[in-house]
Amino acid sequence: MSALPQSAPAASAHKDVLTIRALIAKHKRWDYIFGLLGLLALMIGVLTFAALFAEMAIQGIPRLNPDFFTNFPSRRPEQAGILSAWVGSTLVMIVTAVVAVPLGVGAGVYLEEYAAKNWVTDIIEINITNLAGVPSIVYGLLALGLFVYHSASARAFSPPG
Repeated sequence: MSALPQSAPAASAHKDVLTIRALIAKHKRWDYIFGLLGLLALMIGVLTFAALFAEMAIQGIPRLNPDFFTNFPSRRPEQAGILSAWVGSTLVMIVTAVVAVPLGVGAGVYLEEYAAKNWVTDIIEINITNLAGVPSIVYGLLALGLFVYHSASARAFSPPG
């Protein structure tokens, strides 16, 4: 059988499809180039980090010995250790876990199951949602600005006495 001749609208549609395919191919090339440039930029950062980390590890690992972990801070660098910081951080994590986990679970169960649905619980739920959506470093900086700098400026302007 012979091919039937295409009508004018079909030929125009075929030409449009070919034009669109060429445009897509051109854009795919630009996408590929953009992806390579992004990968190059990422690798610059990653390789810089890797070089800095390797230098730190090469210089720092020989200084890590049992005395570093079991001694208290000292004025003499060769005798300085991190025992008090290590124990303090561990105790803070333990106390926080022991207090925050039961308190948080209890508050969540109470708010979800037992609390009356009113404007107070709505405000609490909105605040919980906002707290979940903001990184903790932002709240740390907010507390730093509010408590540390505010109290320092309050002391600077308060009368002696």
